[in-house]
Amino acid sequence: MPEPVSNYIPQCVTREASRGAGVSAWLVVSAVALAGVGLIFSAPLLAASGRTTLSFVVYRAFAALCHQLPERSFELAGHPLAVCARCAGIFAGFAAGALLHPLARGFRRMDAPRRVWLAVAVLPTTIDFALHVAGLWPNTHWSRALTGALAGAGLVFYVLPGLVQIAENRRAARGAGDEESRPARLEERRAAA
Repeated sequence: MPEPVSNYIPQCVTREASRGAGVSAWLVVSAVALAGVGLIFSAPLLAASGRTTLSFVVYRAFAALCHQLPERSFELAGHPLAVCARCAGIFAGFAAGALLHPLARGFRRMDAPRRVWLAVAVLPTTIDFALHVAGLWPNTHWSRALTGALAGAGLVFYVLPGLVQIAENRRAARGAGDEESRPARLEERRAAA
């Protein structure tokens, strides 16, 4: 059952997570992001080495996330990457942002920045796209990739705190025992925030 509005804790409030939760979330997000980037680059290498079945599986896995138009994709070993240049930039930017997140926010600070910063991170991608559609700017693979990288790097600062909060909520729910103590735990969290 959803919580009443009175129990809502805004994301913009500075919140500290346990160091272990922050490190664990960072490791998982970084590993998944790096694996994603590795898969993007593995598809053309697998195709070039004759491993067409494995290559097909990787391309199909990314087909749900990207249009995969060859004319909008970087090539490696004579084959397009598993995603277009913009998506490759988003994935690479997300991975770089995940790896560098502790330098910017540490492991304990797990509040999401104000949403305006997400809009700022996505703005260059939007401008690049809009100028191209308007016929004022012929965007290139590199303009798509670089603006996508900015968007991906900015996204980390919203995904990582959200995952830490989900993990902490699940841990609290497992350790709760009975439902009667739940309002007291929410009050404790609100006081700690």
